[in-house]
Amino acid sequence: MNVIDLSKEPLSLDELLAKARQGSVLVQDAAGDRYLLSPADDLALEVELLRKNHEFLIFLDSCKAEEKTLSMEEVEKRLR
Repeated sequence: MNVIDLSKEPLSLDELLAKARQGSVLVQDAAGDRYLLSPADDLALEVELLRKNHEFLIFLDSCKAEEKTLSMEEVEKRLR
C-alpha cells in the first residue's frame, strides 16, 4: 500500500487518483487525519449495497436462527 503524507508531498486530486489506480493509497493530511483511497470494483460495490439492503440482512438473520444443521457427510450425500 502506498502511503502519502500530503503535508510533505502535496498532490492534486488527479494525481491521487492516478496513484490509486495502481493500488490502495493511504493519504494523511496536515492535521494527521488518514483516509484510504482505493479503486472500487464490482464486488466492493455489491458488498456495500448488500450491507444497506434490509431485506437481505433479515434473510441472513433467519438463516442464522435455523437450528437444524447437516453434517458434512449428509451434505456430500445430497450433492452426489
